[in-house]
Amino acid sequence: MLEGLDRVDWKTLRHAYGAADDVPELIRALLSEDPAERKAALHELFGNVYHQGTVYEASAYAVPFLMELLASQSTPDRESVACLLASIASGTGYFEVHASDENAREKWQQILGKDGRSLKGELERERVVKEAVRLEAIKALPLLVAFLSHHEPEVRMSIASAFGAYPEQRERYLPLLEVALADETNDEVKEEIAEAVKRLEQV
Repeated sequence: MLEGLDRVDWKTLRHAYGAADDVPELIRALLSEDPAERKAALHELFGNVYHQGTVYEASAYAVPFLMELLASQSTPDRESVACLLASIASGTGYFEVHASDENAREKWQQILGKDGRSLKGELERERVVKEAVRLEAIKALPLLVAFLSHHEPEVRMSIASAFGAYPEQRERYLPLLEVALADETNDEVKEEIAEAVKRLEQV
């Protein structure tokens, strides 16, 4: 498992905190026999390849290896890997989030301008990165289906949100979300599933 992990030139890739050369060790740690080590690695990955709703260049490269872990029944804490994959799948760009209104756009244009950059250029760069992430993450969606009925509410919420982020997959995942919505008893999860259904129905 993870044979190709070291063939990726991680040090040239970027995540939320800079060079992504820490990612392969963190992914391998998800297979550790030590629960504390797995938890720490997951925490780090939820902070770098996925950070508060945003994704990065390294995120796309991490997805195939996370899929490999999720597909193996021998992987510990598969539900945690599923949540990480689902989060990456529904992630967006930093400036897309933080420069979403006129005031924020003006502020960031001034900040970026001091470094010779532009908000337009950064948004375009993020668009390319996000598209690369989505092209990889869409392959992970079938592996997430089983977790839509997981006993942990947080897991069900993450999976529903990911499905709702792919309108091009409406025919495949809308029926699953509708069944999940009818069966759901947790109000918070029900709300998340309903929002995902709404996003797909608007297509």
